[in-house]
Amino acid sequence: MSIRINDATLRHSSADEALRLREHLIPIYAATHAHLIDQSWYAPETFWSRLTNMYAKARDFDLVTAWIGADCIGYAFGSPRDGDSELWAQLQAFFPDVEASGPIYIFREFAVAPTHQRHGHGTRIHDELLRGRPEQIAHLLVRGDNEPAQAAYRRWGWTHIGTKRPFENSPTFDAMALDLGDTTRSEAE
Repeated sequence: MSIRINDATLRHSSADEALRLREHLIPIYAATHAHLIDQSWYAPETFWSRLTNMYAKARDFDLVTAWIGADCIGYAFGSPRDGDSELWAQLQAFFPDVEASGPIYIFREFAVAPTHQRHGHGTRIHDELLRGRPEQIAHLLVRGDNEPAQAAYRRWGWTHIGTKRPFENSPTFDAMALDLGDTTRSEAE
């Protein structure tokens, strides 16, 4: 499915389609993580391995890419996670009005090519990935020192809920959550 918004076209891709976009996604990932590439967690091949071996295999995986002509300028992807009682317990502390049941949408990765940042593309990619999601809550992890991303997430309604180290070999990230049913959030944007 493609959606034209201003000068960009947003496309949804399944896992199989996403894995065919390596030559478009890796350069964006590498450019947005250039200052971290010397750390093994942030190496482009490590990112691609996580996408290929874990994320793309998840139920209802969805990738949204933004294109200007033939150039991919950004992406975001995620999938729902079922049965995570530990995460639900953490979320309930911040969202007591949300019933702790059902899957949680995991907003896994998000990047916009540096030359296309601060033009609204990130907002459009973010919103398109989350548009119409049936889950009650979305969850993401973001580097604690990534203040531009943190500020954007707060502007989009995300709430800081703690920290998490998702894998033994990963850094510790700030955890954020978004009430997907909060209509005041979308009205305020």
